[in-house]
Amino acid sequence: MNEGQLKRTLQSVGMQCFVDYFDIFSSDRHSKEDIIEYLFEENDFTEKSCKSRTNHAKRIFKESRQIDALKLIESSKRMKLYTKLQASKLRTKLTHPRFNINEIPIITKLKNFVAKDPKCQKVYCSTCGGLSSSISKNMDQKQVVEIKGFLASKSNDELYLLGEWYDFLIKYK
Repeated sequence: MNEGQLKRTLQSVGMQCFVDYFDIFSSDRHSKEDIIEYLFEENDFTEKSCKSRTNHAKRIFKESRQIDALKLIESSKRMKLYTKLQASKLRTKLTHPRFNINEIPIITKLKNFVAKDPKCQKVYCSTCGGLSSSISKNMDQKQVVEIKGFLASKSNDELYLLGEWYDFLIKYK
């Protein structure tokens, strides 16, 4: 598939649809029929449209062009900023080496805070508020400066790999 064919195939899926359902399209655990049914139930798409989107998305993955597709989405002038950011996060996860988040000193310090539910270790939790709630209430200026220094020392791609921690820390940029 050349660049022009990739653009056309991606347009057939829909850039936002490709990003929103990236994990499902990329998974071998789901049959095409399951994906079509899922898309149909979750959206206002016709069944024919769901089938077309699924087949085109699967073709992108089959031909290993998903990273190029994500780059096209990131550079699109017509795409919403949120969708472009999600595409960038997905691309980063696919192209950068994994690392142990527990080896990052600032994250280790922040994990020492205790959520309302002492057993909860989630950054965000719909039940107890998670660590983010506790950290925000109890953080001192020294920690804010440390977070800002950490954020300044990393590229966006590196920060995207932090997952939920990125969503929390970016407030301090």
